[in-house]
Amino acid sequence: MGISWDSKIKRYIVIFILLIAISASIIFNPTTIFNNPTTKELTVYVAGDGSGDYNCDGTDDHLQINEALNFVEENPEFTTVYLKGPFKYVINDTLLIGDDTILEGDSDACITIPNSAGWAKAIPLIKNRDSSGNKNITIQGFEIDGNSEEQMSLGSRRLGNSYYTMMYFSKSTNIKVQNMYLHHGCNDGLKVEYSDNVIFENNIVYKLGHDVVYCLYSNNIIAANNDIFTRTNSALRLSNSNHAKFYNNIIHSEFSGYSTGPGIQLQKTNNYLMDDIEIFNNEIHTLNGAGIFMYGHDKRIRGSDVYIHNNIFRDVGQYWKDTGYSNAAIVISQFDNTRIENNVIDDGGHAGIKFWKYSSQYQMSGTFTATLRNNIILNHDDHTAAGIWVQDDTANKYKIVSENNCFYNNRGGSYAGPGITQSNDIQADPLFADPSKNDYHLKSVAGRWSENGWVFDDETSSLIDSGHSISDYRNEPESNGDRVNIGRYGNTNEASRSISN
Repeated sequence: MGISWDSKIKRYIVIFILLIAISASIIFNPTTIFNNPTTKELTVYVAGDGSGDYNCDGTDDHLQINEALNFVEENPEFTTVYLKGPFKYVINDTLLIGDDTILEGDSDACITIPNSAGWAKAIPLIKNRDSSGNKNITIQGFEIDGNSEEQMSLGSRRLGNSYYTMMYFSKSTNIKVQNMYLHHGCNDGLKVEYSDNVIFENNIVYKLGHDVVYCLYSNNIIAANNDIFTRTNSALRLSNSNHAKFYNNIIHSEFSGYSTGPGIQLQKTNNYLMDDIEIFNNEIHTLNGAGIFMYGHDKRIRGSDVYIHNNIFRDVGQYWKDTGYSNAAIVISQFDNTRIENNVIDDGGHAGIKFWKYSSQYQMSGTFTATLRNNIILNHDDHTAAGIWVQDDTANKYKIVSENNCFYNNRGGSYAGPGITQSNDIQADPLFADPSKNDYHLKSVAGRWSENGWVFDDETSSLIDSGHSISDYRNEPESNGDRVNIGRYGNTNEASRSISN
């Protein structure tokens, strides 16, 4: 016996009413679907075309983005706020990020601030939500336009005066900024204080107003694989911070305007350890300021053991004023036991490596040491220029050991000043492949590395197998002569091959 039409109609009516009720609950309570534990989607979308979970219109967009960030923090099953592009999100207040949150976006999604924003000092575009700190924060994939060219109402205070830092984190842990495009900022790009485990990698940065990465009283810092064009100050800066690695970065600028800061700056002013810092595999070029500037004036604990190796410095230290700290490729003041190995320094200004006393700061007692080994230092053509220069008004302040370095075409000679001990240094043309194209591989009839693989020259550099006898060479390809090459590619897989075997 079949079901009567009346029963069917009643059942359809019940189903219809249930569907309306479910739809109504979703429409009037949009978090219903977000809070469903069976939902696989862990991302909340913000858009400018009406397609997002939260939608912006290009004015006061911080309101909607902060709602999305707040939702993710309050619903632990969600991890990500995603900014959809193409759209320019104009914020007029700080974005606040809590624990375990990813702020991500399309490459054509852009966060910016209004023209003549009028914010007070020290108000960043993005910061951690809690004053006590937050953990596990990732910012990735989109663009931040600091809109510095439309903040002219600030006058001379427009750049480097604490206005409109892009990202600021305090007392926080596990911060990662990656695959971002940051440009035209008025102040710092990423500033961290009292924080731990900070990674800044694979970013493109152009013309900020102060430091690109500025770490104060922080530890465990990595800045890697970034392309940074500086404007007023440093690309990477550590102040009373430790356990840091800076590598595989391109740091450059232009010989005009405000670009007088160093590429990398280390400063130690208080009783904090700075004894575990490594700077390697970077290309630093076209700077008025120094490639690396490091100074300390602590009354109790010295900065020490900075390891600088396998970098290229080209056309740096070109500042037109004799300021002491801006006119050499590497400038060191009151850091102890510095190791500088296997670098190429091609025109560092007044000197390749300069040891200098910061006269306006506290002078620490005793001597400071450094070992310079397997470097190529060349083309310092200023009338006072030298490969290594100890500019020391107090004799015996620095004790420098120079071993197995190559000097070439330095007008002021290989060394200037007291306290330098030399052994096995070489005066020779390095025979680079093509320095005009930034190719500092050494020529070799046995083979040198190029973009297209191994090529074979009709002459061999005397710097192959000429490094210090105790230096490691095991990363060099066979045949390697069982001894390290001098220069940037010594003890790397791109070292030119030896003819000794």
